[in-house]
Amino acid sequence: MQKKISGKLLGGIIALVAIVSVCAWYFTGSGIGSFFGFRNSEVVLSGSTPDSVEDSSLVRHADPERRIEIVIGLNVRNEADLDNLLERQADPQSPDYLKFLSVDDFVRLYSPAQTDVDEVVKHLTLNGIRVKQIARNRLLVHAEGTVAQMERAFHVTINEYSYFAGTAGNATVKTFYSNDRDPSIPAHLKDVVVSVLGLNDLDRLQSRAVSPRNPTAKASQAALSPSDVATAYNLPNENNRAGSRKLTGEGVTMAIVTAEGYNKSDVEGYWQHHGVKRNGRVIDVPVNGTTKEVNEETTLDLELMGSQILDADIYMYIAYDAKFVNFALAFNQMVVDNHASVMSVSWGLCERGTGWLMMKTENAIFKQAASQGIALFASSGDDGVYDCKEKKLRWEVDFPSSSPYVTAVGGTTLTIKDGARSSESAWDGSGGGISSHFVRPKWQDGKGVPSGDKRVSADVSMVADPSTGYSLYYDGKWAKIGGTSASGPQWAALWGLSVQAVGKRLGPANAHIYRAGRSSDAGKIFFDVVTGMNGAGRGPGYKAAPGWDYPTGWGAPDGEALIRHLEGVNKTTK
Repeated sequence: MQKKISGKLLGGIIALVAIVSVCAWYFTGSGIGSFFGFRNSEVVLSGSTPDSVEDSSLVRHADPERRIEIVIGLNVRNEADLDNLLERQADPQSPDYLKFLSVDDFVRLYSPAQTDVDEVVKHLTLNGIRVKQIARNRLLVHAEGTVAQMERAFHVTINEYSYFAGTAGNATVKTFYSNDRDPSIPAHLKDVVVSVLGLNDLDRLQSRAVSPRNPTAKASQAALSPSDVATAYNLPNENNRAGSRKLTGEGVTMAIVTAEGYNKSDVEGYWQHHGVKRNGRVIDVPVNGTTKEVNEETTLDLELMGSQILDADIYMYIAYDAKFVNFALAFNQMVVDNHASVMSVSWGLCERGTGWLMMKTENAIFKQAASQGIALFASSGDDGVYDCKEKKLRWEVDFPSSSPYVTAVGGTTLTIKDGARSSESAWDGSGGGISSHFVRPKWQDGKGVPSGDKRVSADVSMVADPSTGYSLYYDGKWAKIGGTSASGPQWAALWGLSVQAVGKRLGPANAHIYRAGRSSDAGKIFFDVVTGMNGAGRGPGYKAAPGWDYPTGWGAPDGEALIRHLEGVNKTTK
């Protein structure tokens, strides 16, 4: 016969279960179900919590009904096979050299399986999170939900934090929301999900535009015009006062990935003032909403790139803001649209600040770009070897320029005399160093390239010193500006002219650039920068040297010589 449980005993059992549940929720963020075994079937996505949380003050638990957006990054399928293909596409001796995939080819061969994507969607919807979009290449799942739903799905607590920003005597208190620990996912998704982006509103890329630290420095040199740059670097276009070849970029499509927008009147005023007569279109592509914000970074990129490649169409992929979520969506949109042969981005963040999972997510997108023949150029950073901008001096490099599938464009200080290039040295702010994560690609060797097993940068350079900087027309006013934000889009424009000259997509630029650096024509193709270093005025840095070096890569380009070289190497592949 069954014995009846007394009311007192039943109440005790209920109380015990409640206590266990609360403790389990506290330690796992997932309630009693986790305590009784579910937690053991999870995988933690380590490195997904901002370092700033440890240095900030807890204010309160975030509003459970607050809505936030996330992006789930998924793994490439058959990645080893993809890596082999990318090596063959960059090898002139391979039958696959410069034979690039379509977007449909990539999806068929390398996108995550639809069944895996369905499992990710199932996990989100079971927790009440709404899927906004699954990217065409299935590498990203864009979703939206409340704080409470995100906490339940990823077993975190999302809090509000505060910190002091600014300098002593001029500090302000800023607040942000963030996950308090790394998110967890069900174990059956461990080979599918790479990252969960957006659980905080702190993670965002930073502009690489820099105003002069000392506005009176080098006052004898006026801000550089498009004609000054084209003439100094012998770019084969209409701006070059001394050149004979006049490429325009006809038939070439370019892209700029950026955050926030620009005023059309500023850009057209700049081109008109400098006598730039553009025939190419500028096509805006808003990403995750149309922003009303404008900034000098986007304006600078478009003014400089558009000045040097007159007939090329330029697609502007404008992220709503600079958060990781929106930049991942913007890069991916550019790749799956597949309009552009060449892309430039002038935003970045030190590798440690970016985090390996964010880098891995975007690097998968960059691999797809490479497989489709899209050349990517990025600013190498403006804080020398101290890219993380911390009081503690640690040598760091910038991402996305540290990706092997991106050409890292460093910066120089250029002196022009009587309208011609007179001298050039490494700018002290030029980013460059050794990646903490990316393995050394096969193409990265040559005179001056140090031995090692990690990717090194920069790859190439161009004038970036703001004290000898560029003219910028922004918000109806003229200014002088620099940074590797300026050198990046102009190197991309030069590569666009190369695509026109060769008559087809050339794919990622790095393999071509390093072969040129190793060739007997290297002294003609590059202005070798051998003085200066990139300590950013804060301490020691890497020194420029003959051949390749960290601050300037192979150096600054002789545009016409580079294009002649590329035409000669690729004349049988048109």
